[in-house]
Amino acid sequence: MTPRTPLPLAIALAGVALVVTGCESTQDKSARIAAELGPVKQEEGLKIGKRSKDVEVVSGTLLTDPNGSAVVVRLRNRSKEDLVGVPIAIDVLDAKGKSVYRNDIPGIEPALAAVPFIEAGGEVDWVHDQVLATGKPAEVEVRVGEGGRPFSGELPEVSVSKAKVEGDPYSGVLAGGNVENRSGEDLDRLLLYAVATKGGKVVAAGRGAIEPLKDKPKPVPYNIYFIGDPSGADLKIAQFPIIPGFELE
Repeated sequence: MTPRTPLPLAIALAGVALVVTGCESTQDKSARIAAELGPVKQEEGLKIGKRSKDVEVVSGTLLTDPNGSAVVVRLRNRSKEDLVGVPIAIDVLDAKGKSVYRNDIPGIEPALAAVPFIEAGGEVDWVHDQVLATGKPAEVEVRVGEGGRPFSGELPEVSVSKAKVEGDPYSGVLAGGNVENRSGEDLDRLLLYAVATKGGKVVAAGRGAIEPLKDKPKPVPYNIYFIGDPSGADLKIAQFPIIPGFELE
């Protein structure tokens, strides 16, 4: 067992050679992501009453490319407690201010409506890469609600390798690598969030998951598909093991 913080891995991608892959439609990509990230577990739609007093929104970024749209929200936990399952609502608007997507859909996958983990006094980038908009996205509004639960345990030790980036922004870009479960136990699920930045600006993002992550001595491969173009950018991958007693609700 290791310290509780899921440490981001900074990976410089300058000069990465891109390899062209096959074309994939937005619908096919959404279906593939849903299959990779596991079954839907949240039956009721997201509802936020009071805004969180502990977690503040530092920034929100809307990304769009030929493969779809994604939202990246940077959050700061101002409290003295680690928090899990912090509810987060996004409302994606078109250029006229009309809502074209909200993540309050009944049956939504839990990690698309809550932040898995934020350490006390720390910041984290949350990624929603399944924005299926009914119009042309132009901006995003973010609301973080109360309801995050204090967490005083330890996160399992998981090692994530540097990512190899392949593809192009038109047919789809993915980052691939390996993870090693060093916790000594099977993990129900491992979430991976990838955010690429240039000059402090978010230019691409994606997420992936391994479910379950068995206690194996050999590395297990991971793939993260991007919205946006991460070539020449700095890439950070944050990992969040989901274990019994640490599930999103």
